[in-house]
Amino acid sequence: MAGTATTIEEQIVLLKNRGLEIEDEKKAAECLLDIGYFRLGFYWFPFEKSYPRKVKRDHNFKDNTKFDYAIKLYYFDFDLRNIFLKYISRIEINFRTTIVYYVSNTYKNNPYWYVDESVIKKEAILSPEYQKALIDMAKESLIKTDKSEHKGRSNPPAWKALEFMSFGTIIKLYENLKNPKLLCEISNVYGMSHPSQFSNYINVVRKLRNYCAHGKVLFDLNLDEAISDGPLGYLGNQKNSLFGIYSVFKYFLGRISSNRVKEMQAELLRAFDRVPYPSVKTIIFNNSGFNIEDI
Repeated sequence: MAGTATTIEEQIVLLKNRGLEIEDEKKAAECLLDIGYFRLGFYWFPFEKSYPRKVKRDHNFKDNTKFDYAIKLYYFDFDLRNIFLKYISRIEINFRTTIVYYVSNTYKNNPYWYVDESVIKKEAILSPEYQKALIDMAKESLIKTDKSEHKGRSNPPAWKALEFMSFGTIIKLYENLKNPKLLCEISNVYGMSHPSQFSNYINVVRKLRNYCAHGKVLFDLNLDEAISDGPLGYLGNQKNSLFGIYSVFKYFLGRISSNRVKEMQAELLRAFDRVPYPSVKTIIFNNSGFNIEDI
């Protein structure tokens, strides 16, 4: 069955045979066509009898499990991604501005420092990823206009060029700055004295951004690389969890705007309130590490 395509009708029969309660088959069919059987499987997995075992699963559901449980868990995840992306954007823009400001003012006579091997490590500039970022940046209409208006200038100044580079690329530029004093000055903006500590934290935010942008399941997210000790202290068993990731994200946002933190917290609480089933909330809390009091 796993290697054979199935119709919506067949999927509904299969789910019911496994013990899933489907009260409105028409609505269930709409959800399966909209979201997909495979993707929804991530959200009904916690309600299977064999959960959390991922091998030798029989896929049978716990007693009294409703199809709507998975739907509500899915939409909670959807809300979470949208909330996080909205506020990560604020961090991304702030960090780009900080890099441009500090590095450009350190090298006032070198507005093209982002391609200068005396400022950025040579291997970073020559890396295929960075070369592609430069090529993509040069295709932007504003950059083309800049080049046509300034004949003979091979590169735009940093404050224009970096505007069209990804969060990950900007972080790599920071990590490959040759000037140790400059590295510390930038990390100090965010309350961290050690660049390596700052790098760990900012990459946690980058990973969260990528997870959200690519539609990754969030409620049971765990990092492959643990969050290091930093301003938040030792995170214990939360150093890989969604709540640990959120804590780092909230820390950065708090360094930028306490009002935005309050807004985000209110939106998260509303997202939790939209989950009507206690059993679904329990799944969220047990997997994510979240507690309402800690949001």
